[in-house]
Amino acid sequence: MKNTIRRCAFVGSLSLALAGCVDPPGPATSSITEGPSPYMRGGLGSLTYRAVDLMLASAPSVTTDTPLIVASISDAQHLETSSALGNIVSDMIRTRVVQDGHSASELRLRSAINFNRGEGEFLLSRNRHALMPAPSAAAIVTGTYAAGSDTLYVRLKLVSASDAHIISAADFVMPLRDVWALLTTRDLAPVGLRSQSRRRH
Repeated sequence: MKNTIRRCAFVGSLSLALAGCVDPPGPATSSITEGPSPYMRGGLGSLTYRAVDLMLASAPSVTTDTPLIVASISDAQHLETSSALGNIVSDMIRTRVVQDGHSASELRLRSAINFNRGEGEFLLSRNRHALMPAPSAAAIVTGTYAAGSDTLYVRLKLVSASDAHIISAADFVMPLRDVWALLTTRDLAPVGLRSQSRRRH
C-alpha cells in the first residue's frame, strides 16, 4: 500500500513538473536576467499585442515621434516567404503600434485607387510599381515565426534603420492547432518560386 502511494505521489509530481515545462506560469529566469516568459495563455491577437507592448516598453529611445514601419513577419527557415499567419501578425502589429501612440507608415499604399468591378476599390498592393514612394523610417519592426510539432514560435524585433542594431525584442509561443489554417496559406512566396511551383503541377 505504501509503495502504491509513493508511486502515485511520484507520478503526480512528475506530471506537475512536465506541465511546468510546457507552460511555465511565471517569468523566464536565468542566472543573469529576468523577463516575461513567452509562454502565456491567449489568442494570436492578445499575444501579439502583448509582445508589441513589451517591445516598445523596452525601447525608451523610440518615442511616439520616431517614424516606424512594420515589415512582414517571415518564415524562420525561408526569410523571403511568409503566409497568411505572417501577414495577419504584421497587420496586428501595425494596429497595436498606432494604438500605443507611435507613428507608423503603411508600406503597401497604392499611389492611386484600383477599381475592380465586382470586387471593390483597393488602396493596398504589393506591386512595387503601383505604390507610393517608400516612407523614411528610423526603426523597423520585423520578425520570424517557426512551427514545432505542436507549438508555434513567434519572435518580433525592433531594429534601427540606420545600423541594423536590434533595439528590443519580444517572443511568444502558442498552440500550433490554433493557427494551423493560417500557417498553411502561403501567399507571399517570391514570384520565381510561385512560377516554378505552377510549372511542376
